[in-house]
Amino acid sequence: MCYSPMVQKSLKLLEAEFGVTSVRDSFAAYERLHETDPKKFPDFSREQIFPGHFAPVVTSGHIEPMRYGAWPSPDIDDPGRYSTYNARAENLASPFWLGCPELATGVVKVKAFLEWVLVADLLKDKKVRLAEVEEIFAAKTAARKKSAEESGKKFRPSESEKKTAKERKVTILIAPDHAEELYVPVLVSRHAPARDFKGPRGGFAIITGPAPAEITKAGHDRCPLHLTRDAALEWLKAKPLERASLKRQQEMHFKYRLSGA
Repeated sequence: MCYSPMVQKSLKLLEAEFGVTSVRDSFAAYERLHETDPKKFPDFSREQIFPGHFAPVVTSGHIEPMRYGAWPSPDIDDPGRYSTYNARAENLASPFWLGCPELATGVVKVKAFLEWVLVADLLKDKKVRLAEVEEIFAAKTAARKKSAEESGKKFRPSESEKKTAKERKVTILIAPDHAEELYVPVLVSRHAPARDFKGPRGGFAIITGPAPAEITKAGHDRCPLHLTRDAALEWLKAKPLERASLKRQQEMHFKYRLSGA
């Protein structure tokens, strides 16, 4: 899974690297939506995105703003039960994905990504001290308490805050050991759940695979696929079932740190 990636949002850099043009009207329309509803359409310049946020996606011929979270097929019963912001590489041929209208391939450039891990598992790797985690939790609780008091509400600890630090989860930021950015393949679904939907109609899911050892040791077993540049270019020309290029991953070592997010 990839809970929250930090993506490259410079259209000039993406255009120069992939030799494609941005759909300027779509990005201008997004900015207008941001002005009228900044909660639903967050500031596009922010690198970090969460499910439901929007990012520039490179397709076979353009760069377009798309929702982080593919639109599932309208034929799927209770689509809210499914996570559509990640797609497991081993399940791309499932009816769930093949049933998505106008399924296509795309690429996003990722600088780093955040994951939730169990503190007890994280401490086993001995790169983080319990006191550091407890400090983060204490700061979050203090911030919540202050916010509640300022709004005149009574502060109540959450169910998570009632647990010991080792029983809770914390976010870690994972990045390549050097300055490289990742060529991450995605599945694109070009439709929206309702005709009156306002916003970019494309949605994307990051394709994930088993995590390398250094991420597994931190307590997480999945990782976005990270292709070589040539494999990424081939993926853009491929049909979703043509997965040969997905096997050509860039050799890379990752490092992590507590994110405080």
